[in-house]
Amino acid sequence: MPTHKPSTITTLRRLLPYLSSHWRLISVGLVASLSISLLWLLPPYLTKVIIDDAIPSSNANLLLELVLAVVGVVLLILLLDLVESFCLERAGHSLVRDLRLDLFNAIQAQPYRFFIHNDRGAITARIWTNVGAIQWIFRSSLVDFVGSILLIVVTLGFMFTWNWKLTLLLMAIWPVMFGIGFLVSRWRERTGNSIDGWFDENASFVHDRLNIDGSILLNGVGYDRATDSSMFSEKSARLRELFVREGLANGIMSSVGAILITVSSAIVYLYGGFGVIDGDLTLGVLIAFVALSARLAGPVGRLASIQVDLAGSVVHLRRIFEWIDLEPEVRDAPNAIELPAVNGLISVSNASVDYQTGRPIISDLSHDFQPGKMTAIVGRSGAGKTTLTHLILRLYDPTSGNIKIDGHDLRSVRLASLREHMSLVPQDSAVYNTSVMENLLVARPNASESEMIGACKAAQLHDYLALLPDGYDTVVGEYGYRLSGGERQRLAIARVILKQPSIVILDEPTSSLDGITERAIKDVLESTLFQNATTIVIAHRLSTILNADSIIVMDEGRLIDSGSHDELLTRCDLYRSLYNEQFAPQTTTTTPDR
Repeated sequence: MPTHKPSTITTLRRLLPYLSSHWRLISVGLVASLSISLLWLLPPYLTKVIIDDAIPSSNANLLLELVLAVVGVVLLILLLDLVESFCLERAGHSLVRDLRLDLFNAIQAQPYRFFIHNDRGAITARIWTNVGAIQWIFRSSLVDFVGSILLIVVTLGFMFTWNWKLTLLLMAIWPVMFGIGFLVSRWRERTGNSIDGWFDENASFVHDRLNIDGSILLNGVGYDRATDSSMFSEKSARLRELFVREGLANGIMSSVGAILITVSSAIVYLYGGFGVIDGDLTLGVLIAFVALSARLAGPVGRLASIQVDLAGSVVHLRRIFEWIDLEPEVRDAPNAIELPAVNGLISVSNASVDYQTGRPIISDLSHDFQPGKMTAIVGRSGAGKTTLTHLILRLYDPTSGNIKIDGHDLRSVRLASLREHMSLVPQDSAVYNTSVMENLLVARPNASESEMIGACKAAQLHDYLALLPDGYDTVVGEYGYRLSGGERQRLAIARVILKQPSIVILDEPTSSLDGITERAIKDVLESTLFQNATTIVIAHRLSTILNADSIIVMDEGRLIDSGSHDELLTRCDLYRSLYNEQFAPQTTTTTPDR
């Protein structure tokens, strides 16, 4: 994360590449906007001619022509306004889409530790709320800034031509307005930072309470909902105060703008009125001057307000680029190659991981995982079992040592090609809130319907799906809660069958299931479907241990022994202790298949 905040100018400059991608739409929109600004200068001028020429000379034809010209100008402005709105709205939303995609891709590239430290609520807020707020910068600030500058320049040109003294008198109050805008913008930026900080701090609270897991937990323990209601009320009250401050900043600038219009009109009427009385000004010039000064007050007020609004919007931009700029811990090397078809020999050589202060997670570990064999990993909690599988998946790299597949160092091959050959089945498999079919296609997007059905039959899931009203189109609900735990695990196994990877990593997918469901899934894992794969199982149950071709025992990040079940029972004290503590009591009801 950055240690300092980039300046407003530096942050806004980051938008230039996104703007350049849509320059055609932006150019047409800005031309239309600038044309509108110029056309609005014509009605005051035409009004001057009507009052000073057409009416005094009783020229009805000229009067009609001038009135029709005013109407024509207004209609043309309306047409150009439609063109401006379409082009700039489309360009603005396209810019937001591009930013959102870059942020999405940057977050996707982050390691799992990123998702441990940043909950779903905070991630969602940045992708949708922060990025969505950038639409204002483009649509309002850009157009207002460019259009206001041009309108001010052209309008002042007219006004200086008519009466330079009165024009300078009007401009004398502008520094006061811009000075107020600068002070308010600093206040607005601090408030914006506090609002975003509130969302980051409280997103997890809302997400934890308002989802199915949270609902089950709170109902299951008889939690007093009034406590959460009181906490959320206090949090919301804090947000209310922050939004009031933000609204007050906007209100101050609106009031300053209204005062500017009033003061400008008063100055024109006072000074210009004396000019008409003295014969230095015509009545038509005075009326046109009043109209132009009122028209000028709008863009001047917007320029002063833009710095206030930008101060709030830059807060959103900084948060977006903060994550877009994150360097992934694991990424492709410049000369990374495509991993060819593999047999599945995994060689871990002197691998160490030292990402935590104190003791290493993995220390100087070496082991070969053989193709077509099932290797079980056992050890006490915190022994480094999951870390080892994460290294093989290359969710992160070892601090020292290396890991190879068929002789290819994992860091020398493209991540995408590496993971094409792998599948992971965790204890609690992720299931998206979409249809069964779309959940299956995560593993292999180009799979046919018949292949998906075949995979589900092999995973002993098809018969259940066939009974559902929508079959494979059934939406499984948040976290897959419309499926039982066993059905979710069978769905995860079906993904692996559909993909047919060379390497399968299982974090004991049957550890929390009933005996019948466990037996069904175990049958699948022992079938010919997985005979050619290198299978690595983080083992918790006796049945997995006894059916493994080999077992490795880990303790405090080290591999202390490996061998068969019988061999380890004979010579490894830790394995024997684990067996006696966790597995031996099950032998009265569980019989090994081999």
